[in-house]
Amino acid sequence: MVCVRLRGKLIQCAFFVTTLVLFFFHYVNFLNQRKLSKNRYTPNVQTPRLISWKQRSPRRLVFDIDCQRIIGGDKIYLDYARRVMKSKEYEFSNDADMKIKAKHCSRFLEIYDYGYFFLSKEELEFPLAYTILTHKDAVQTEKLLRAIYRPHNIYCIHVDKSSSASLHNAMAAIASCFPNVFIVSKTEDVIYASFSRLKADLNCMTDLLRRTDVHWKYVVNLPSQEYPLKTNAEIVKILKLFNGSSSIEVLSSNKYHHRFERSHKVVGNKVKPTNKKKKLPPYGITIAKGSVYGVFSRSFVNYSLNDVRAQKILKWFEDTYSPDEFFWATLSKNSHLINVPGLFSDGFNGNRLWIAATVSWKDKRNCHGKYVRFICVFGIGDLKELVSQNTLFANKFYHDYQPLALKCLEEWHYNKTLSQIPFDSL
Repeated sequence: MVCVRLRGKLIQCAFFVTTLVLFFFHYVNFLNQRKLSKNRYTPNVQTPRLISWKQRSPRRLVFDIDCQRIIGGDKIYLDYARRVMKSKEYEFSNDADMKIKAKHCSRFLEIYDYGYFFLSKEELEFPLAYTILTHKDAVQTEKLLRAIYRPHNIYCIHVDKSSSASLHNAMAAIASCFPNVFIVSKTEDVIYASFSRLKADLNCMTDLLRRTDVHWKYVVNLPSQEYPLKTNAEIVKILKLFNGSSSIEVLSSNKYHHRFERSHKVVGNKVKPTNKKKKLPPYGITIAKGSVYGVFSRSFVNYSLNDVRAQKILKWFEDTYSPDEFFWATLSKNSHLINVPGLFSDGFNGNRLWIAATVSWKDKRNCHGKYVRFICVFGIGDLKELVSQNTLFANKFYHDYQPLALKCLEEWHYNKTLSQIPFDSL
């Protein structure tokens, strides 16, 4: 461009050059930021993200079926949906696919919509921690992570040591895209009903306590086949009412003495009893049984991992059958004897406030899916009842079994996250 000497023209020329320089500077900065963010996602969560009412309107994630009618329990429509699932050939991603997608973090986060959050000040001031145990299927694990992910929370993922290399690689790639998602520092070869199942959770909890970047209030332990029934906002409101107390199922162990009166050992990949009778448990405690899953306050977790009495009790449970079903419940039951913090004061009566997960055991509740190890894998016919539960999560789903079940629950949960009053369903 040629600048003439006339005063007005010189001003016009200077303005144009300045604009051009500023444009070039911002464009270069944009390219640099894009390059830096390609391999790492660092969300800004200093202030709540506001979403307009237009953006908050219900959003369909499933287009070949009406999920609202499925969740409403329309029996005729449920039959139609089953026929659709039976006739349709679904294509599912695998571990290798997930690894490839997660290699390019910015694209991965865009595909799976990780940058779209509505966070209240209340949520930001009440960070949560999660442990996720997985032994197969990165697709299913990612679905759970996406549903519970918030950039101010923190997440520890335990992949079974004996799981496939493809799963380990996929989950490592996914975790690398977030500053607040990490793979546990010590993995276990998890064997059903053995101490390794409990140890996997404890390893993650140990890592979570060591992290200084997020001072979480509670930790929720999850298997990868669970899915949330409550939003993050709802979970925070519920746990604030708990006022530092944990939610742990506590039941009588009278029917299960055979699981802990004799020593057990792992033979092959199964836990079997020996002829060795165990000594009485320490401190005169009463053994209680409960769920593997709970919602544990930070003070309770710290006690469980670091108190000498808790560690002695943990050691006693190492050679029992399914110690993960006894350790948490026993600590809770005997809080008056061993001064366990972060618990309700009424022992067994606290069981009414166990809110961790809805599980449908065989012969105890209806199941419209199928049973695996006596637990219902939920189908579309279970959704109407599930969405009315007061528990935080439902266990369990297979994303490739009656796929509309998890797809429709995902759509329902996503839209509830953006609702005007997220606590109104409780």
